[in-house]
Amino acid sequence: MTNQSGAVIRGTGSAVPARVVPNSAFESTLDTTDEWISSRTGIRERRFVGPDETSASLGLAAARQALAAAQLDPSDLDLIVCATVTPEMLFPSTACFLQAALGCRPIGAFDLLAACSGFVYALAVGSQFIQSGAYRHVLVVGTETLSRIVDFQDRASCVLFGDAAGAAVLGRSESPRRGLHYFRLHADGSNPSLLMLPGGGSRHPASPRSLAEGLHTVKFKGRELYRFAVGKMQELIQDAMRDCGLTVNDVALLVPHQVNLRIIESAVQHMNFPLDKVMINLDRYGNTSAASVPLALDEAVRTGRAKPGDTIILVAFGGGLTWSSAVLTL
Repeated sequence: MTNQSGAVIRGTGSAVPARVVPNSAFESTLDTTDEWISSRTGIRERRFVGPDETSASLGLAAARQALAAAQLDPSDLDLIVCATVTPEMLFPSTACFLQAALGCRPIGAFDLLAACSGFVYALAVGSQFIQSGAYRHVLVVGTETLSRIVDFQDRASCVLFGDAAGAAVLGRSESPRRGLHYFRLHADGSNPSLLMLPGGGSRHPASPRSLAEGLHTVKFKGRELYRFAVGKMQELIQDAMRDCGLTVNDVALLVPHQVNLRIIESAVQHMNFPLDKVMINLDRYGNTSAASVPLALDEAVRTGRAKPGDTIILVAFGGGLTWSSAVLTL
């Protein structure tokens, strides 16, 4: 296994709102219980933003943590890539808001939309600027305020999502053993209705009709997505290990998109991957889309579950449909 990108994660960071929303908070408005939610998803609570918090404010806090961990200043950054499905505005990009708030030079900054796969997509994109020699330091952010786009009358979906941000600073690797070794990006746009936000774009612009029909909230088909996620998660892990010549003993940690505990457990059990090597924090944060993987990765780093020299597999899947993976050594 060699370093194909020349890019290494120099530092990670994350941010979550202060407001904790336990499963019991939904019992007064929905036909549901804490036991029903936790037994089917593994989620016990999530975080929701307050009125003055946004995707940019969460992303900014995570970015500052990542820069501090990397021992870098905003002036050291050459590019910002922000993955989100809940941008600050349609334009300017959330990345531009981050560039200004950090006080960076007038560097490049853009958003990337691949739903829950967004951070892994952005990590792959950012690494290419480093591999090419164009840039030395790239900030990659995944940030979401999904509480702003869920239908709180839909029991099947509103209990799943939370708000959070995660970030990583990429730099040039000084050792071929460290860095991003591998990534794979996939998409199949033939059936968007499996998971989508119909309203707000050019197909269904904001109007009294779109509001009345609830087109500005998340729509998904749970059973089909469950089957897709279990199958793709197995496939992503198997392909990454085969292509990089890894055994289970070589992998220190698997960091999956935090979508559903039953999906994660089913996928790893089918391929005899030990659950104690899987980073799971969805019980406290729920599904945070593009923030999910970097939030879990940062927690793993800060708690010592992921250490320098460890080889880690990242896997994610989301609306598009998209699915992606990466193998890196810290």
